[in-house]
Amino acid sequence: MAEQARIIFYLVLKAKASGNIESLKKQCSFSCFEKLNIELERLNEQKSSMIINPMIKEIAIVEVQPGKNNKPDMFSALIRGVSKDQPDEKFKTQCTFIRQGEWWVLDEVRS
Repeated sequence: MAEQARIIFYLVLKAKASGNIESLKKQCSFSCFEKLNIELERLNEQKSSMIINPMIKEIAIVEVQPGKNNKPDMFSALIRGVSKDQPDEKFKTQCTFIRQGEWWVLDEVRS
């Protein structure tokens, strides 16, 4: 689970940096993909800064729930790290994943 969170975290940052999140369609739920698309548009309009050259220091699985009542299995991971270029710039992100078939997909990102 932690490895899945790490991989998708880096894929999301790479997609945001390139301005093309189409590559994330298979890694995200539909609602999450739409939210990321809106966030990318906002970032482009505001020229907001993003985490540059991130280095993950810790990934903690903070919640795991088995699926019930037509809800999928889910887990949440808390990701903490720093920017390699600016070690004083720290970040913390919580990612929630749901199971779709045999795959875990990103369902929500909170910074």
